[in-house]
Amino acid sequence: MPDYSRRRFLQYGLGAGAAIGFPVTARRVTKAGRLADAGRADVAGHSLKRFVERLPVLGAGIVVASPRTPGRYAFTLRQIRRRLHPQLPPTPLWAYDDGSGLRGQAGSFGMAIVARTGAPLRVSYTHRLPAVYPSWIPVDTRLTESGKKVRFLTHLHGGFVSGHSDGNPELVPKGFGPGQTQTVFYPNEGPQQSARLMWFHDHVDGVTRLNVFAGLAAAYIVRDSHDTGAEPNPIGLPGGRYEIPLVIQDRQFNQDGTFRYPVSDIPGVTWIGEYFGDVMLVNGKVWPYLEVEPRLYRFRILNGANARIMSLDFGPAPVWQIAAEGQMWDRPVRMGQLVLGPAERADVIVDFGSLAGSALTLVNHQPAEPVSTPAPPLPAVMQFRVGRKVTQSGPRGIPARLPGRAARLPAPSVTRFITLNEVAPETPRWFLNINAVHFGETFQKPRAGAVEDWVYVNLTGDTHPMHLHLVNFQVIGRTPFDADAYAQAHGGPDGVPGGIDPAPFATGPMEPSAAAERGFKDTFKANPGYFNTIRARFDLPTGVRAPQTYVHHCHILEHEDNDMMQPFTVVP
Repeated sequence: MPDYSRRRFLQYGLGAGAAIGFPVTARRVTKAGRLADAGRADVAGHSLKRFVERLPVLGAGIVVASPRTPGRYAFTLRQIRRRLHPQLPPTPLWAYDDGSGLRGQAGSFGMAIVARTGAPLRVSYTHRLPAVYPSWIPVDTRLTESGKKVRFLTHLHGGFVSGHSDGNPELVPKGFGPGQTQTVFYPNEGPQQSARLMWFHDHVDGVTRLNVFAGLAAAYIVRDSHDTGAEPNPIGLPGGRYEIPLVIQDRQFNQDGTFRYPVSDIPGVTWIGEYFGDVMLVNGKVWPYLEVEPRLYRFRILNGANARIMSLDFGPAPVWQIAAEGQMWDRPVRMGQLVLGPAERADVIVDFGSLAGSALTLVNHQPAEPVSTPAPPLPAVMQFRVGRKVTQSGPRGIPARLPGRAARLPAPSVTRFITLNEVAPETPRWFLNINAVHFGETFQKPRAGAVEDWVYVNLTGDTHPMHLHLVNFQVIGRTPFDADAYAQAHGGPDGVPGGIDPAPFATGPMEPSAAAERGFKDTFKANPGYFNTIRARFDLPTGVRAPQTYVHHCHILEHEDNDMMQPFTVVP
């Protein structure tokens, strides 16, 4: 039987841990590679100073990709070197090169595509990376058919595309090797592809965590006639240099400046359960600062971490959220902390108007229950330095209405029960799964155009940020239940299989979705001790006919690689 007692250890261990001075997550952190002390980054015997370099922004440190011909982008994947902090030697990074000379910062979110709704793009990606993984990237050859050979497979996260252009490992299990080119078509078709922040990143089965860790991730910003990015903006939002993406990742460094990825201390195992860094990178720089004016700013925030769930706090600056991953909301919503799992986004307006002359730190707190994560604390993210002068006045206030919509889908025609299991933790057999099977062994088959509820039944001790390719969905709610009783009644050696209704084990009514889940999403937090319900319409892009195959998976990349991912096929 799977080790369901681990969930109880994580859920109930806090009191006992506090009594003996031992953190509840210390056992897992040790197995994950003996991370450095929380919030401290030791490189060559000294600590990195914070807030000493400017934040890279679009056009000034982040390369904005330029098409060689209209509607076509061509990228070469290559290894480059960039200095991410003055106290560090140059760091090798894997980057998307658009042929512009990689001006400024690139790799690890140093690149962005800017697209428009209704303007399709053909994009190619060509492998010019090393043929085999360098020593600073530890491969667990149990998880990949390609061994230590470097392969890539680019996925447009949030893309409304055909299965062929999705970049999912069910259709291209070995990815693309040295000299090979992946060619895809992104229709940018609304409303599924209305104005929003997306991103593209690597998705090769078994090494996604390593390729993204090395730098293969970049921004994809979609504009439309309302959300133009200019200032003045037709919908009353900050624009121009007052609209800034913030892509946040945690990393560790080796003494020579290379990224550090710990390995397991379990005999015969390289893979670790989660990767947590001890420094923060924002837009590819270590603990940067940003000089802002005392006025409204718009920040497009992406949690680009491998595994860390963040709870972001702008301190005294008021924050309004206007969108998550999907279409813009119908109105702004005042927020406190922004709780983002890996791959989740928050489009926010922040008011620095009353803070002239001050400096404030964007802080990452430990997420509150029911979110559960073993991540050690890492509080500091970046610094804002508020000037005393406004050079461009911008919007006078927060707009009352926005040209989006709240998420309201009709009743589903089908409800599917999908289990999240963890098997034999901290042993050589340790893996995670969906529906008690390894990747590729089962398929969901929604019909094209159908509205379905997918109920993710979490039987582990952690929150899992679940991502569905193709669709945007509505978060319906989360229902508390007796996970142990459900598992004892239905579990087998690899967990509980899918398709079993957990409702008889509910311990209370469904809790509604959070304020930050007002709109449509492509990633959501499936919390432990709950069965978590989402609703989606399984449409396909214009001209794309069923059947089309995609995947859904946990976006903790270590979990996705081993083995919490399954395909689904949209059928006629």
